[in-house]
Amino acid sequence: MEIRPLTGAFGAEVLGVDLGSGIGDQQAQAIQMALAENGVLVFREQAFDIDGFEKFALNIGEFGDTPFITPVDGHPNVLRLLREADEQGPLFGSGWHSDWSFQLKPPSATLLYAVDVPDAGGDTAFTSQYLAFESLSESMKSILLGLKGIHSAERSYGPKGTFGRPDPNASMDIHGDETAVVHQLHPLVRSHPLTGRRSLFVNEVYTVGIEGLTNSESSSLLKFLFEHCKQIDFTCRVRWEPGTLTIWDNRATQHFAINDYFGNRREMYRITLAGEQPVLASS
Repeated sequence: MEIRPLTGAFGAEVLGVDLGSGIGDQQAQAIQMALAENGVLVFREQAFDIDGFEKFALNIGEFGDTPFITPVDGHPNVLRLLREADEQGPLFGSGWHSDWSFQLKPPSATLLYAVDVPDAGGDTAFTSQYLAFESLSESMKSILLGLKGIHSAERSYGPKGTFGRPDPNASMDIHGDETAVVHQLHPLVRSHPLTGRRSLFVNEVYTVGIEGLTNSESSSLLKFLFEHCKQIDFTCRVRWEPGTLTIWDNRATQHFAINDYFGNRREMYRITLAGEQPVLASS
């Protein structure tokens, strides 16, 4: 198994492994560690059916909870992310975010497998929250270390959110509800359980405030952090092909689905892996 850097910032392509034929414990551990260190791993020319996709995922983690979206029949832990060529509703996955950060224990990682993708367009961009934190001044780091962000799914899946009402014309069955308004506190800076490295844990989709600050203070600081996190120097970008599997570490990255493929069909399968409650370990 060869690991090749994807960009100068972070991310990697993994070569010389056929995931569909099965992997052993040693390879699974190597993938887990490579993911923690690189943030994003891309595997090309992989062949999975849904059962095989689930089997591989369980080699590197346990299934996480997936709210608000109806999964594949008979596969409660697999989502089919489908957008038909003529679909015009809101794009699922747009906006910089870390998956399900509003949960008490957000996912450790997400696996996304491409089945049918446009010849061009529909890439996914990623940004390293390791680099975002490490590039801050020591004074700003000190301020953030004592603060907790308020996370909520309300703006996306609440009754008045982007996906708050079912869309009969949408390919995906997304059903927001009142549970989306619940708030969850997480440290603005978290420590990775495998590497010990610190990263920012804040995103413009699900982070709605900062505990203990006024609305004005919170809004100003979050605006700065949201812009800081997505600096081009911290990013990498994955171009999809049928058979591409990408795994990203939700503990230390954000991602953004690029909506530049209207008139083309895009079909992917997604699994999230269970994580732990974010904590900031003492240095």
